Amino acid sequence: MKLIHLTDTHLTTPGRSLYGIDPLARLQAAVEHIAHQHADAELCVVTGDLTHWGEAAAYASLRECLQMLPMPVLPLIGNHDDRGRFRAAFPETPVDDNGFVQWTQDTSAGRFILLDTVIGDADPRNPSAGYFDAGRLEWMRAQLDRAQADATPVFLFMHHPPFGVGIAAFDDINLVAEDARAFGALLRGYGPIRGQIRHLFFGHIHRPISGSWHGIPFSTLPATAHQSGLDFLAETDRFTHEAPGYGVVLITPEQVTVHISDFLYRGPQIDPGSERLRD
Repeated sequence: MKLIHLTDTHLTTPGRSLYGIDPLARLQAAVEHIAHQHADAELCVVTGDLTHWGEAAAYASLRECLQMLPMPVLPLIGNHDDRGRFRAAFPETPVDDNGFVQWTQDTSAGRFILLDTVIGDADPRNPSAGYFDAGRLEWMRAQLDRAQADATPVFLFMHHPPFGVGIAAFDDINLVAEDARAFGALLRGYGPIRGQIRHLFFGHIHRPISGSWHGIPFSTLPATAHQSGLDFLAETDRFTHEAPGYGVVLITPEQVTVHISDFLYRGPQIDPGSERLRD
């Protein structure tokens, strides 16, 4: 299976720049590149922060742009999104019984479990951080039980990572500590020893990061919009104009391989046989 992973598109009202870039132009360039290079992909998953301010016009332009992709798109929400406006713009996206944007998707590689880690509007806690309350946790437990009964491999997708990544500016706004502990305790019962959870994909960080957590491999990507500086000393984030990217994920029964495409690169390509440059 070939999967496209996009994250943190941060669209604004069309024509409005963000941190010195045009996020819609960036996404359009990514979509054109994907359509040309990876039309054979089975699915595309977008792991949240679809918009920057949750504007209806931003969701409308997002929908129009994503419709240019030749494969189905599964969009999740992030802390910059507005759940109500998202649902109005993407009414076909499934939700659970409590209205959270989370569901399961059976694919040729296994079962995707797509999670909603966004705080409710009425909760006074930090709105930028991730939350996964008891109700959402029980929903996920039920999906894992079903996958285990079906002997189906599982791939998890979410916006906020349920662990720190060593960058202080983000570790304060990942999944909050109490929810992260409960999330981790649940997953330990379904780890790779049983061959159940094969990979965890997330967004939010705007950087390429990979590793493992409780034995579960994970990865995240550059945003298609602005990036986060790799600074282990700063207490607040610093955004950069480093190259955006998207993920090309190749999944077989034995292996999960994640490539990152620098889709805006327009520099020379060097033929090592002739040492000549070509455009």
